[in-house]
Amino acid sequence: MIRIIYNFVLLLLWVLKPIVVLFNKKFATRENKWKIVFQENLAKIKAKGQNETFWIHSASMGEFEQAKPLIEIIKKKKPNAFVVATFFSPSGYENQKNYPFADVLLYLPFDFLWLAKMFVDTIKPNYAIFIKYEFWLNYLYELRKKNVPTFLVSATEPFRGNNFLYRMYLKHSLNFFNKVFVLDPKDLEFYKKLNLKVPIAIEYDTRFDRVFSQIRSAKSLLISKDELKGYFVLVAGSVWEQDLNLIFKAKKILGQNFEIKIIYVPHEPSDSIIELIEKNDPNTIRYSAIANLINEEEKRRVFKEKNIIVDRIGLLLSLYSLADIAYVGGGFGKGLHSVIEPAGYFLPIICGGNIHNSKDAINMKENGTLFVVNNETECAKVIIELKDSNYYNTIRKKAEAYFLKRVGATQRIINEILNTAN
Repeated sequence: MIRIIYNFVLLLLWVLKPIVVLFNKKFATRENKWKIVFQENLAKIKAKGQNETFWIHSASMGEFEQAKPLIEIIKKKKPNAFVVATFFSPSGYENQKNYPFADVLLYLPFDFLWLAKMFVDTIKPNYAIFIKYEFWLNYLYELRKKNVPTFLVSATEPFRGNNFLYRMYLKHSLNFFNKVFVLDPKDLEFYKKLNLKVPIAIEYDTRFDRVFSQIRSAKSLLISKDELKGYFVLVAGSVWEQDLNLIFKAKKILGQNFEIKIIYVPHEPSDSIIELIEKNDPNTIRYSAIANLINEEEKRRVFKEKNIIVDRIGLLLSLYSLADIAYVGGGFGKGLHSVIEPAGYFLPIICGGNIHNSKDAINMKENGTLFVVNNETECAKVIIELKDSNYYNTIRKKAEAYFLKRVGATQRIINEILNTAN
């Protein structure tokens, strides 16, 4: 019955599609492009021969960050495996289409009966992995018909989880999976209440493994930890104007005698943001200008006098290696930037209050290693408290234990997928 209703709704969408594309630009973009991208890759798909095929679906960029560690472990364990990565969102596909570890990257055709059958028949997957909570009933039905082992990874409680009709759809769909991997005990509780017929297990977010790996191959910097020795270093990562204004005011509260070195890393290092920092903190040097410093003595003199503005992108993960504490931006706007990156260096983390969309931030706050601040006074207070070496070392040890506990989930998930399938 649920599948009949589901396909009736999709049929209505098919009929109304000419109208929908007029008002939904994202939907129009993907409907215009998916066939083109599919045709461009069809020859490569057909040429894969008998190689084992892993199909991994992510809704968009955020979910694909959770898929990447899985793909890379698959390629490491099975170098000849053929990996098909799909996206529903145009932004996901457009931003990740050059990702090197997937053999083919595609838009996922909409879940109409005939398209789901065509897609599964064409790629002939040996394994199917869906990330988080975007999965489609007709695709799951086709995979079940062909006995393809199918898994849900990094599952969390959906934002529509309390909706009765959605829960009915969810329960029906989830029973098509071989196994569901959830992120934490709260998610496990939600999925167990659905009374599913499939096994459910907790496995931590695969992005911890990705950060753990990236840290070990981090980009070299124009600044070394030794050159900042003796300073209490705050890296303000992916900060927006609201974050910066709070930091400027907190800096004034701390006063000139409080020795702190700030490395400003704007989310977007535009001229206007850099000029804002220079206006409010005149004792700064742009990261790009460090290359012009003649020798180590001059660098040490400059670092003693000045804070640093990073006017390049792509360095944030490496810059956290210089920090004693991290301020993560976005907590006063639409959403917090990644807290897993500074957590990989076992840093105490400060951020604004908008953390409800970041499960990691919520968990780290509960763990006592992330500090939410609402104003400059609270921010200055946290920094002063963390300057105490005994308290600081306690927080660092908790941060280290929290992060390392979560490393290794990707390997365990892939091993279980392969074992279950066999």
